[in-house]
Amino acid sequence: CLYLRLRLASRRLLALYEARLAASGVSMSQFGLLAGIAEEPELTMSRLAEKRELAASTLTRTLRPMEDAGWIEIFADAENGRLRRLRLTREGRARLKAAYAGWKSAQAEAAEIVSPRDVERVLRASEKIAL
Repeated sequence: CLYLRLRLASRRLLALYEARLAASGVSMSQFGLLAGIAEEPELTMSRLAEKRELAASTLTRTLRPMEDAGWIEIFADAENGRLRRLRLTREGRARLKAAYAGWKSAQAEAAEIVSPRDVERVLRASEKIAL
């Protein structure tokens, strides 16, 4: 079964990345969100959910402990109070920097195991799946 095999591969790959990020205290899901926030300062929560293809409830559950830890700030948009915006704090930037070192290590190891070209082929093929 293609799905089960790719899921197993994904879990193994996640374990590699999580192991390399462990020293930073940042999980891979947190790393992806911190990086997304850093890429677009003061982006909205809905934009981040869209970028990471996450449900709003999943995003909120992942962001809450990051906000509690002081890594991010969630605040209302000045012009439209219904919009929630995000920014990294000083601690968040430090965590992202520490996690990035582990991510780079994992990325290099993963690229040795699975070529980036093969990964790209799988991604392009998966884009053809219509729901």
